[in-house]
Amino acid sequence: MKINIAIIGLGYVGLPLFCLFSRHFTCIGLDRDKARITKLRDGIDCRECEKRHNIIQALQRSTLTSSYSDLQECNIFIVCVPTGINELNQPDLKPLKSVCTSLGKILKKGDMVIFESTVFPGATEDICIPLLEKYSSMKINDGFMVGYSPERINVGDKNHRIAAIPKIISASNADSLSLIFEIYSTVLDAPVIKASCIKVAEAAKMYENVQRDVLIGLANEYADFCKSEGINISEVTECASSKWNFVNINPGLVGGHCIGVDTYYLLQRAKTRNQPMNLVESARSINEAESSKVANRIKKLAQSIDAKRILLLGFSYKADTPDCRNTKVAEIFNELKSYFPIVDCFDPLVNKKEISNNYSLNIFTSKEDLTTEYDLVVKMVNHKVFRKIVFDKSKIAELNDFL
Repeated sequence: MKINIAIIGLGYVGLPLFCLFSRHFTCIGLDRDKARITKLRDGIDCRECEKRHNIIQALQRSTLTSSYSDLQECNIFIVCVPTGINELNQPDLKPLKSVCTSLGKILKKGDMVIFESTVFPGATEDICIPLLEKYSSMKINDGFMVGYSPERINVGDKNHRIAAIPKIISASNADSLSLIFEIYSTVLDAPVIKASCIKVAEAAKMYENVQRDVLIGLANEYADFCKSEGINISEVTECASSKWNFVNINPGLVGGHCIGVDTYYLLQRAKTRNQPMNLVESARSINEAESSKVANRIKKLAQSIDAKRILLLGFSYKADTPDCRNTKVAEIFNELKSYFPIVDCFDPLVNKKEISNNYSLNIFTSKEDLTTEYDLVVKMVNHKVFRKIVFDKSKIAELNDFL
C-alpha cells in the first residue's frame, strides 16, 4: 500500500508535523487560510511554528493547498485543527466538526483518518466518527478507519522537538493500530505507545494538562499563603526542591491553548457523567482569578509610587514565542487601562494585527514606538530580547513580584 498523507490544519501542531512527515512521505498540507498558504509556499511562517529551512525542505517533496478537492489521492488524513472554548468556557468543536464534514465527502474505502486535536474522552467516537459516516455514506472499520494520537507539542520548547516526543496512538481496530504504529515509527525517534482504545488516548492527553493546571493552582494558592507569612515563595520552592520527589511547579498565569482549555473540556465531560471534580474545579477557579489578583497588586504598587504611566513588557502567553492564544496579559492590560491614564504594552515577538483582531487591543511591537517616559515598567513575559532594553528613569518590576 502506497501511503499518501494529508495534514489538515497547518498551525502550531500541523506545520511541524507536515515538515516531519515530508522527510519520509509525500504529503499535502491543507489550511483553509489562503493567505497563510501563500506565505508558507515562500517559506514564511508568521507564527513561527516551524523554521524556514524546514518548510522549504518539506516543499521539495510535498505540496500545500487550501482546497479539499486536492486531497482526492490521499489515503491517510491527519487532523490538527484547534479545539478551543467559547465565551462560556464550554468546548468549541466547530473547526473539528467542519473538517469531519469536508473529509467525509472525499473519503474512499480503506482510507484512514487520524485525529491529533485535543478533545475530551469520547469525542472521537461520539462526534467525529458519526459525522464521517454520515458524509461518506460508509461505516467505521467497514469503509474507513479512524485513529487518535494526541499532539504533545510544547510551543517554544527547543529541547523537546516533535520527533523526540513519545507518541500515544490508538485506533478503531487492530489493523488500523498496526498501520498507525508503522507510520509514526517511521518518522519519530521516540517510543510509540499503543493505547488499548481511543478513549484511553484521549483521557491520557487530558490528564497531562489537567495535572499541570492543578499543580499550578496549588502553587498560586501556596504563594498567597507565603505572602501572608511574609516569606518568598521562590525561596520556599527552592528549598523544597532539594527533596528528590518534590514536584517543582512555580506560581504563574495559566494561558495558552492547552492547560486551561483542556481542564474546561474535562469539567464539561464530567458534568455529563454526574462525576464531581472538586479538586480540578477549585484549581481552575484559582488560576482564573490570578490575572485579576496580579492587576490589583500592580495597581497597589503604582499607587504607592504615584505612577500614572505604566508599561507592560510582553503580551504572549509564554516566553520567547509569538503565541498569544488565551494570554492572561490581555486581561491585566484591560483592567489597568480602566484605572490609569497611560497603560501601554510592548512585545516585539507578536503580530500586532492579530492582537488587534483577536483582542481589540493596540500594542507596540517596535522599540521606536516607546516615546513615553514610564513611571512603572512591569515585565509580564520573560522574553530574552527584553534583557537588552534599559529603562533608566522607570521603576522596574517583574511578574513574580505580584504572584
